[in-house]
Amino acid sequence: MIAQVVLSLLLGIVLLYAWAQYRRSPIVTILSCIVSLAGFYFVWLPSHATRVAEFVGIGRGADLILYVWACISLVVLLNLHLKLRSQQELLTQLARSIALANVTLPEDARPADTSRLSSLTEAQTSQPRYRPADGPTPGQTADQSA
Repeated sequence: MIAQVVLSLLLGIVLLYAWAQYRRSPIVTILSCIVSLAGFYFVWLPSHATRVAEFVGIGRGADLILYVWACISLVVLLNLHLKLRSQQELLTQLARSIALANVTLPEDARPADTSRLSSLTEAQTSQPRYRPADGPTPGQTADQSA
């Protein structure tokens, strides 16, 4: 009797929540209400679950309910997965459009500021930006570097 009350309470909460979400997703609400009402029916009349299970070729009503629950869970997981992928694709498109809208040029590609260039000394402009590795310099072969 305690299990029936607890299960009925949980199914009632699912039923109320589904009904509250009717505007968002009417199909899911209707399916949730049908499953909740079937759950109420089988919680209070478990012998009928056994009859239905035997009719479809399953030995016990509890097994039938478990199998149906597993199938419903897999459908819900698939639905959530597809929605998550869709959200990720939308997020990627949004990030791309924001990135393209806020493009900044690197300093090398920006027009040169003549006042800054005149303040550089001759030594600063003649220095290479990187230090070459121990190897042949451009125009020099490996034999000449040794």
